[in-house]
Amino acid sequence: MFNKTNLQASLSKQTWAKGTRLHQLNFVLSAAVDEHILRGSVRSETNRHQTYLTRFEYDEGKNQAKAYCNCYLKTDCKHAAALAHHYLEHMYVGSASNSSIQEWLNKFSDQEPLVFQQKKALLYFLKQNSSDYLQLEVKSSSLKKNGSWSRTLNFENLDSYLIKQPFVDDNDVQIISSAIRSKHYSSAIETHKALQLLVSTGRCFWQDDADLNHPISFGEPLKASWQWQNNRTVHKLNLVLEKSNADIKLIKSQPISYYNSKTNSLGLVETDLNSEFDGQFLDSPAFSEEKMPWVLSKLDMSLGEVAQKLPKPKLKKEFSLTRPVPHIRLATPNSNQAYYTQLSLWFAYDGQHVSPLNNKHQVVSQKGEESIYRDFSFEKMIIESLQSWNFIPQLQSFSTQNNIERGYLMVLQGRHLNLSFLHNQLPMLKKQGWQVEHDASFHYQELDTDSVFDANVEQNEGNDFFSIGLNLNIDGQSVAAFPILLSALEQLPKEMLLNDQTYVEGDDKVFVELSDGKFIALSYQSIRPLLKQFVELFMPGALQDDGTMRLSRFQSHQTLSELDNQGIVTKGANRLRHLAEKLRNFDAIQTAPIPKLLLAELREYQHQGLNWLQFLREYELNGILADDMGLGKTIQALSHLLLEKEQGRLSGPSLIIAPTSVLFNWAKEIEKFTPNLSYIVINGAKRQEHFEKLDQYDIVITSYPLVLKDIEVHQQQVFYYLILDEAHYIKNPKTKLYQAMLTLKSEHKLCLTGTPMENHLGEFWAQFNFLLPGFLSGYQQFTKLFKTPIEKHNDHERKLILNQRIKPFILRRSKELIAKELPEKTIIIQSLKIEGKQAELYESVRLTMDSRLKEIIAAKGLQRSQIEILDALLKLRQVCNHPQLLSLPSAKSVHQSAKLEFLMETLPEMVEEGRKVLIFSQFTSMLALIEKELIASKIAYVKLTGSSRNRQELVETFQSGKVPVFLISLKAGGVGLNLTAADTVIHFDPWWNPAVENQATDRAYRIGQDKPVFVYKLIIENSIEEKILQIQERKAELASALLSEEVSQGNLSLTDDILDTLLAPLA
Repeated sequence: MFNKTNLQASLSKQTWAKGTRLHQLNFVLSAAVDEHILRGSVRSETNRHQTYLTRFEYDEGKNQAKAYCNCYLKTDCKHAAALAHHYLEHMYVGSASNSSIQEWLNKFSDQEPLVFQQKKALLYFLKQNSSDYLQLEVKSSSLKKNGSWSRTLNFENLDSYLIKQPFVDDNDVQIISSAIRSKHYSSAIETHKALQLLVSTGRCFWQDDADLNHPISFGEPLKASWQWQNNRTVHKLNLVLEKSNADIKLIKSQPISYYNSKTNSLGLVETDLNSEFDGQFLDSPAFSEEKMPWVLSKLDMSLGEVAQKLPKPKLKKEFSLTRPVPHIRLATPNSNQAYYTQLSLWFAYDGQHVSPLNNKHQVVSQKGEESIYRDFSFEKMIIESLQSWNFIPQLQSFSTQNNIERGYLMVLQGRHLNLSFLHNQLPMLKKQGWQVEHDASFHYQELDTDSVFDANVEQNEGNDFFSIGLNLNIDGQSVAAFPILLSALEQLPKEMLLNDQTYVEGDDKVFVELSDGKFIALSYQSIRPLLKQFVELFMPGALQDDGTMRLSRFQSHQTLSELDNQGIVTKGANRLRHLAEKLRNFDAIQTAPIPKLLLAELREYQHQGLNWLQFLREYELNGILADDMGLGKTIQALSHLLLEKEQGRLSGPSLIIAPTSVLFNWAKEIEKFTPNLSYIVINGAKRQEHFEKLDQYDIVITSYPLVLKDIEVHQQQVFYYLILDEAHYIKNPKTKLYQAMLTLKSEHKLCLTGTPMENHLGEFWAQFNFLLPGFLSGYQQFTKLFKTPIEKHNDHERKLILNQRIKPFILRRSKELIAKELPEKTIIIQSLKIEGKQAELYESVRLTMDSRLKEIIAAKGLQRSQIEILDALLKLRQVCNHPQLLSLPSAKSVHQSAKLEFLMETLPEMVEEGRKVLIFSQFTSMLALIEKELIASKIAYVKLTGSSRNRQELVETFQSGKVPVFLISLKAGGVGLNLTAADTVIHFDPWWNPAVENQATDRAYRIGQDKPVFVYKLIIENSIEEKILQIQERKAELASALLSEEVSQGNLSLTDDILDTLLAPLA
């Protein structure tokens, strides 16, 4: 069977400790056990909608338990540990010891009940006081030789009996504790259960003078019913026994009890109500005839169904119990007093208005046929409700004018309190049936507005911004609406604006103050689309002095589209609307001619890319060509520049900045496809010789490192186009490179990248800020408006708004477009298992890093421990590749590498088959170890790392078929190279970002490839590398969501759970 020993042995100490916390937090939702299987469900710690199914299987022969779970760890997880803790606390019944068994058996030894062998004992005496409650007194007595109790009774200090004496049993301790808590030893007994406990001792007696040889016994239950008894002018509620008995005394307890003096017994009284209020009904006073309606109404309000079961009294005059309707009138009597509301309160009884100041108990109905008794308790509750909303009663006196009573006056002061009442409580009161009137002086009127907006747009020539004013018609006057929306925004809860929620409180009204001090009520649903669209309202200083907003013309398509969707008429936007229509609808973009001197045939999607580039140039816009790697971004950009030259617009040189590894690839592409474009590559130690001749060329090509060194030279030139290849190089706006890019002058700009976003939205902002300054606001504003809501709050609407805003300026096509033109690509996840000393080293490093990180995170927090976390994860990844990559002394003696062994088993066979292989690794030291093995196996190869100087020569050596293997550093050769001679790609180690891996794969799998491509990813089973594959999927999710209109639901934050996953032990 399952027990603590075998359950704890099935899990690691660390996991067992984690399970304790989940168990204490009640995360175990269900559990069931039979002889061999313990199963249960455990809630996820990070996602309350996720439940994990967990079980233990028991091996009877080995007396062992084995844990299983459907979480990513599969076994040895905190969910299994939580289930084990739950079982041990709530379900496990262990074997009792011999002593406890004997103690239990001793309870069945032959003893006569209620026969006391002790020489001393506690006796309990009950007395009924004047209020019919029972009082308890505790005294001690000695047992005489004849077996009777001594009459010499001593009042004892009961505290001493809490330390259990030989003659004090468990019942005595319970009774004594209760008596001590009452702070005196003569306490009221108010529950029948307490009486039962006293009587069960066999030492409970009635009164001091009781016969000590006859303790009180239990009696049978008696039946009784409640009846109204009247004596001419008064009525009283009495409890009448079914069988009258003069020896019976009723006792106020819960439920009601009785004492029979003849039989010396206590018992239970069963009433026809059987209610918790029975004991209070015994206290019923006598009521006068005129007060009876009021009493009955109060009982009806307080007791509900219980009151309905009470018998009906016989009254001389008919009456009705009617709950009144509250009636309030709201006014602002002093127009100079801001945020001041005066409330007059009446109650309407069958149409008759009564002031709370009137103390009459009855109201005659309008028909005069019956009296209506006022519900004072309800009236008091209404006044208290208003006071709870901060209304203060005014000094007032009762008076009548023209038979109309003056209302009960209350006032409310303060902007926040007034808006809260109008926004939250008042709509609720209307739904509850309150009658509400507004005096003409009342400031908070729902003024006449049809909620129809109109807009005015102004754009200055040569300015990348436009001003938009939104107006609302109120009582026939046009009022600036953006200040109204801003005021509404300040009132609404933030969570309403994070997700697509409807406003559920009140009646969907938002009260906004106007310039004249009055207020307008707007429907939240009518303004919500505008609040969502004009997200800039969330930022301080969003409005200009005249109440308009200043927006980038690059978002005109989004702004005007939303205004059109809302039916808002927009004036003065003709020129802007023409641009917006183009941005909104790519189908309307004019088809550009293919350059006459282009020595290539553009595919259809490439021609569409040329059209898009021509459109951006025509409207002085800039953008990102973000096609998948291998779709021909280079030829599209060169075709665009060639067309500009043929049509006479190429007014100066264009600067192309690219990674060092692809400089000469650009040169080859120009020579091959657009030889009519003159170019120069700025590279090498003698590049200064060309600086004075740059304007003689159509294209100047340089690298990111060199442009930074030569920035002063390039700052003096005004380029026609500034083109950044692999533009994610400028993803960090804090770098010197990024700042330098902003200083370069050009008429047009273009970014080329297959991965516009690798990690977070700040990379998007950096590229668009380079292309279209101000388009996505400043970085802090962008973080508040988009980055934080999307990445931390998973705000789908903000994600969609950002997608729509950037959509015209980013053109991305995936490989699916040319899937039929490319041969098959097969991805193989090659799982390998490490064993022996390599596995021992992995576990040793993992345990050390896990312990160290816990201390660091406890001291600094998760976010401030990033450097230490990445260092720990790096060490585990190095062990997975080869222990020799580690600088630790313990690793130097370990030469076993599962990956290298697999590679050298399969690579010779691949080479024999004539396959051409690319081997990528992040670690150049790993490439050096592979290089040694290739030399030993006499396999020809070339190697490209960051220190390689002859890049183009290495590429040509491989492409020409002279060597079958190309070793490539992921950083140095993961982008820009054309290696279509390869048909096999081996990723020796996974990288966090799938885009980086895909870029490397696409060195072979691209246009021009005519062979099936096999991609091998070497992964160590159950290690950090398996967890990296899971993280890769989540990284890809955010980029995918922003480059398509499908909104992702993913959460991309690093959590303790993800860190636990990465540092999980090998199975």
